[in-house]
Amino acid sequence: MNMLRELPGDAAAPPASDTSSPSVAEAYLSLLKTRGIDYFYIGAGTDTAPIVEAYAKGAQTGQDFPTPVVAVHENLAVGMAHGYYMVTGKPQAVMLHVTVGAANAVCGLMNAARSQVPMFFTAGRTPLYEKGVLGARNSPIHWAQEMFDQAGMARELVKWDYELRDGRNVDEVVDRGLSIAMAEPRGPIYLTLPREVLAQPMPADYQRRPAQPVVSPAYPDPHGVARIAQAIKQARYPLFVVSSSGADTQTVAVLDALLRNYGIGVAESMGHYVNVPYDHPHHLGHDATAVVARADVVIALESDVPWVPGRAEPAADAFIAQIGVDPLFQDLPLRSFQSTVTLVSRALPFLQALAAELARIAAADSAAARAATISADSQAWRATLAQQVAQDQAQGGLITKQYLSSAIDQVRGEDSIVISEYTIRAEHMSFTQPGSYFLNSTAGGLGWGFPAALGAQQAAPDKLVICVQGDGAYMFTNPASCHQAAEMHGLPVLMIVFNNHHWQAVEQTTLAVYPDGATRAHVKEHGHAPLSGLGHMPDFELYAQASGGYGEKVSTREQLLPALQRAIHAVTVEKRHALLNVMGA
Repeated sequence: MNMLRELPGDAAAPPASDTSSPSVAEAYLSLLKTRGIDYFYIGAGTDTAPIVEAYAKGAQTGQDFPTPVVAVHENLAVGMAHGYYMVTGKPQAVMLHVTVGAANAVCGLMNAARSQVPMFFTAGRTPLYEKGVLGARNSPIHWAQEMFDQAGMARELVKWDYELRDGRNVDEVVDRGLSIAMAEPRGPIYLTLPREVLAQPMPADYQRRPAQPVVSPAYPDPHGVARIAQAIKQARYPLFVVSSSGADTQTVAVLDALLRNYGIGVAESMGHYVNVPYDHPHHLGHDATAVVARADVVIALESDVPWVPGRAEPAADAFIAQIGVDPLFQDLPLRSFQSTVTLVSRALPFLQALAAELARIAAADSAAARAATISADSQAWRATLAQQVAQDQAQGGLITKQYLSSAIDQVRGEDSIVISEYTIRAEHMSFTQPGSYFLNSTAGGLGWGFPAALGAQQAAPDKLVICVQGDGAYMFTNPASCHQAAEMHGLPVLMIVFNNHHWQAVEQTTLAVYPDGATRAHVKEHGHAPLSGLGHMPDFELYAQASGGYGEKVSTREQLLPALQRAIHAVTVEKRHALLNVMGA
């Protein structure tokens, strides 16, 4: 931790505080609790003195505040709040230390924004006054840490930013922030909390006002739904492309039935959730770009990037629909995917309305022939996967991502939660339960996985939570901070690090841009591309051991399953977190 944030300077005695009346900090924390905030993820600093005092006073008086969760790195705090929401659907509060703390969290905020994760994100503010007011500046850092526009660093990534200026309107400010965060498309908001304001006594006539309701979700235009239904009825090869529809777990069964009843295929484009059971007979894979050219009707449902135009696109005369709470994804500066019909709607009411309209126009009558074609294509895709598995097993050698994914699938259990930051190969998994799989944000702010897994474990304490990261992403988690949090807060997650000693994404992207360039020869000679090799990596398992967890290095395929079973025993029986450092190819 940067000690310059914490060391106070010499200062005159501050003005006396009024301890007889509740402070703004006390009223604020109590208000958060009544608004459904369970946890207060905090990276404390010199600006949080009124919050510290409020919790100390609350412990004496029995006031009900959100449970504080101390995080020794800002990405940890934001990632835990992200993971908790993924599992529960309940936004949580974060408070970080002024400018420097908020700056450290911008990467995590971007992940939350692109994943449409609401978060009550706050940061303290360098004290407003140089002297004379309770909470005024009393350390040299209070001059150097101030910025002209503290919220400006995050403004592009949040839906709303404001500063609490007085305790008189704390209810109005908090409710405004929460309402905007939960309005579709959901996302983080940013509230700045000056120390002097938090330290103020609340007005004697303060009365809590009723909570504001969550804004009702958008429902689809019936005319647009009717056009899509007619297109499906007349289609030769209709296709759903999904990425994040499974964020609402209720959609999974509805989409499943829709595909079966009306002979529709489904492909995933960077599926962040269980959008449809992986064993669905109409599932065409996890690379929608490889499939879209076959379809004459494409329905992109909550998909920010339904296909990659440089690789493949739908036919020029294809009927294309884009549906989502923000089907234009307006926070992305450039996005130009074609569309015949664009509907604003949450996934569930759209799917329900589409199913009703297809039933009304008797679309099932035309489904049998195309269902047979799509099922055959699904079987062909699965046969190709089987060949890949056989080839990988015959080849042997170092553990591959494919082999690791299959091994995890064997031991995870249907009720477990798996969180992947790039490493899991979804096509070699068998997820069927909604809410059992989560993939990192399309934005790819590294270091998300471990913190999100800790938040998910808080949300589901009785479930096995498995997080799989590459070595590079794991390093970005600030692993010592995460392992310390796992022990401190009693969160026995299972971490699996796929350790191949290089940035594989950097190498693969370069080879895709320059398939016949010098990089390919360099990889053949040196084992990795320039700028992607990471050299000798630490013994990651020792991080877990240093914080009281179970740690083990896995070097061969034969060691993998027994090691997974030992780690799961440590997590589920011994109730301590575990890490497997898997040497991979």
